[in-house]
Amino acid sequence: MNLRLGIQTAYSLLYGTHRPEVMVERAAHYGIETLAIIDRNNLYGLHEFLEACKDRNVRPIIGCELTSSAGSVTAFVMDKRGFSRLCEILTALASYRATGSEVTPDFLGSLLTTDAVRDSQSGNPGLALASADPFWLEHLRGKVPLLYAACGPGNLSAITYARRHKIPLLALQHNCFLESQDYPVHRVLRAIGTNKTLGTLAPEDYIDENQLSHHILMDERAYRSFYRSWPEAHRAAEKLVQQVSCTDPFDGYIFPVYETQNRKHPEDLLRQLVITGAEQRYGELSDAILERIDYELDIINKKGFSSYFLFMHDIVSLANRICGRGSGAASIVSYSLGITNVDPIAHRLYFERFLNLSRLDPPDIDVDFPWDERDALIQQVIAKFGRDYCARVANHNRFRFRSALRETAKVYGYSEIEISTLERQLQKADLQLDELTKTKGTEWTQVVHMAQRLEGLPRGLSMHCGGLVITPEPICHYAPIEVSSGGFPLLTWEKEGTEAAGLVKLDLLGNRSLSVIRDALENLKNDGIFIDFLRTDPTQDQATIETLARGDTLGVFYIESPAMRQLQKKTSRGDFDHIVIHSSIIRPAANRFIEEYVRRLKGGTYQSLHPRLETILAETYGIMCYQEDVSKVAVALASFSESDADTLRKIIAKKAGGKKLAAFKEAFYKGCLQNQVPQTIIDEVWAMMLSFDGYSFNKPHSASYAMVSFQSAYLRVHYPAYFMAAVLSNQGGYYHPLAYVSECRRMGLRVLGPDINMSRYHYYGRGNDVVVGLIAIGGLGKSTTEQLVAEREQRGPFQSLQDVAKRLRIPRDELAAMTRAGLFDSITTLNRALQFRMFLTEQNNKNEQELFTFPQSAPKKTTEKLETRIKEFKTLGFLRSGHPLELWTPHRALKGRERIFASDLSNYIGLRVRLLGWPITRKDVWTLHGETMTFISYEDETALYETVLFPPVYQKYRSLLFDIQPFLLTGLVTQQQGAISLELEHLEKIQPKTTKEGLQSIKESAKKYYC
Repeated sequence: MNLRLGIQTAYSLLYGTHRPEVMVERAAHYGIETLAIIDRNNLYGLHEFLEACKDRNVRPIIGCELTSSAGSVTAFVMDKRGFSRLCEILTALASYRATGSEVTPDFLGSLLTTDAVRDSQSGNPGLALASADPFWLEHLRGKVPLLYAACGPGNLSAITYARRHKIPLLALQHNCFLESQDYPVHRVLRAIGTNKTLGTLAPEDYIDENQLSHHILMDERAYRSFYRSWPEAHRAAEKLVQQVSCTDPFDGYIFPVYETQNRKHPEDLLRQLVITGAEQRYGELSDAILERIDYELDIINKKGFSSYFLFMHDIVSLANRICGRGSGAASIVSYSLGITNVDPIAHRLYFERFLNLSRLDPPDIDVDFPWDERDALIQQVIAKFGRDYCARVANHNRFRFRSALRETAKVYGYSEIEISTLERQLQKADLQLDELTKTKGTEWTQVVHMAQRLEGLPRGLSMHCGGLVITPEPICHYAPIEVSSGGFPLLTWEKEGTEAAGLVKLDLLGNRSLSVIRDALENLKNDGIFIDFLRTDPTQDQATIETLARGDTLGVFYIESPAMRQLQKKTSRGDFDHIVIHSSIIRPAANRFIEEYVRRLKGGTYQSLHPRLETILAETYGIMCYQEDVSKVAVALASFSESDADTLRKIIAKKAGGKKLAAFKEAFYKGCLQNQVPQTIIDEVWAMMLSFDGYSFNKPHSASYAMVSFQSAYLRVHYPAYFMAAVLSNQGGYYHPLAYVSECRRMGLRVLGPDINMSRYHYYGRGNDVVVGLIAIGGLGKSTTEQLVAEREQRGPFQSLQDVAKRLRIPRDELAAMTRAGLFDSITTLNRALQFRMFLTEQNNKNEQELFTFPQSAPKKTTEKLETRIKEFKTLGFLRSGHPLELWTPHRALKGRERIFASDLSNYIGLRVRLLGWPITRKDVWTLHGETMTFISYEDETALYETVLFPPVYQKYRSLLFDIQPFLLTGLVTQQQGAISLELEHLEKIQPKTTKEGLQSIKESAKKYYC
């Protein structure tokens, strides 16, 4: 039997040099039939390892190296109980290390020996343990059922002890590398992991180069040659492998069991709650509604999912505002339980995309909560169902080229300034890497080459934004649990691994727009205006529909991006059904189908791809729009089963490609040909299917989002000041605050403050006014704002600077930010520089009787200098009055030339024009020939407008596109199906009125928002 035990994986973070599939592939190449790849103190790479073994027909052995201050012990999983024990041990070790303590031999020993003998007596050995340290062999001898002395290259110290005490030898290698060229990668990873440079690494930080040959995976010949002296070690490994009964501990889904009162069956309780909720949603229940409820409940009960829905019902009951989305929004059960908010019957949502009897996956319902309430809600859920039974899901963060380049350059000794300069050169110059390395010398070439080697390797764990798992027994029985930096229990597998383990993930996510709606409604309620979207249906409001049709949607959830607003203008449709279509068809890979969709929507003739698809694609004008369309078409044209059709959809959506997609393509073509579908039609349909790779939506998801869009739009149309204040309070959406402040002014709203007596912590609306919140002042701490607001509420408005100084204690740097923002302008005639000086005078004379020494007659307020406005912009991100364009001098660039205003672009279609533009956002795309072009949104004093730079223009001006400052733009005004844009031909910088330092401060304050 050709086998290997104990190979170290890349998932021992910042240590190993290859991902598991690479190591498995090499092992399979060597003819290895059984393989153990182990992590150190974790099982991070387990699922990737198991998947790789399955793909290459290699039998996996699960294990882990457990370290302590006195060497390490390797544990191999023998049976399912052993896997649970290993998870419990790793959880206990993680909890111990979270205290900052190094694991002691006594602590690790107690974990390894507890219950070990009892398990053995019951016929379940659980774990087999091996160590190369005589200390551990002595410590564990007689206390565990299966103990081995590890024997491998460079690891022979335990042989004498083992033979003396009749402990069997075990062929166990510590292989981190596949070849000697991996060693430099290992040193760089260790330098990153220890936060050192290559020159300051200590010997204990990495493997000694003299020992390199001991850590390279041996081929069969080298393996047999080495173990010729210890044949019993190989025989013991063979025997151990034969005893292993668990090579994959995951065999089905693990649902928490909902405990009902009075021993009521979960199925009965679920039906009771669904009927009650349906009556609240629909009133009197028709036969059609009852039939749909019975149909769904029958599937849910047969699949054993009743408890899942009851848990979700309890969770959403903890929140006041939610958006259930994903395929679960097609369920009337979800709708009746209040998990989702879109009527699946009225909007013809496809339930079978969510659940059907042949579907193997568990139900998957994503629920959004207000973004600033999510973490507190998850804490409530964990407290409700028990911390030992809940854990959040991890993300496995990997090196991307940019992060790998930065980290590699750092360990090579480059300074932060040098690294940033090199990054900018890469970004601005848009050079190929080989071109740049030629200009930077040999060491830079090494850095780039090493960064490329690191790309794709794991660099650390983080916490998934909303993934949560609840289990019927303590969760550490099923998976290793760590503690996140925020104190949450953290399941250390990412979402794919979590699902592969059969653990059902609940997605409890944050959504800023739900907070926007909540804050706007609360603000209105405080002013005596009450709106309840359960009784007010925004989808039927004509003013809202007309506004959406115009693309007048800045701030409106999900339909405020430049591409979405342009699509709205092209279609001139703002009804709910079309918003659902648009929020799904806007996906990047469908760009070539969008124009055809618009043409057909406006009455253009077309012929259905195939008679079998006429009904399926009727509402989207014969174009595949939603994820479930892939499944429906596969069933209709190729006679796929529902299960196979859904698997095809997932392979395309996840960009799995490769052999899996090729196999399904062959099956699809074969099925279509058997159904006499012409080859040309098959080709066209398949191409449309592939447009769903990556980012795409199903219809229930789009419908759920569209409902939030309509609620947002309704508030924008009827209560604009309240809505825009809520948008700004929640830190905007697609654009930076300047764009929203400009939009407020374009909407005819007054923007007031920030003001010491008007401003609250957040922005708020008041009639036609938007009052800037203290949150807008950069550098102002929350404790100071809370102190200010509380003092004002308790003792009334502030009357003067002296009054402020008497009543508040404000740190100097925060005081500077407040004066720069103009917070005190309404209570003094002093200019801002003198305001701050007066506060400093108070601080210097704090031991004197009077806090201020005011002049007998205060000087009249002077005209604010340009530098004052620059400081204001840097502090707020916008100007209290006017537009940042005022900080530049456009007349020099415009000398002898005219410019138009953006609000008048529609009057110049087909003409070449000049206008000023402040960059708001950009998006780079690539042509079919691999050339870069970009779309940039600009604004002037009058409007926001869209521009396009085709590849030749992009190449000419690409070095300017990263500057955050206004330009004089020249281009051709074009109109495409109602959407106006400017095809840029020339960009010209405008001279700033300020100094170089002032210009830099403006750029720094604006750049963090520009993408």
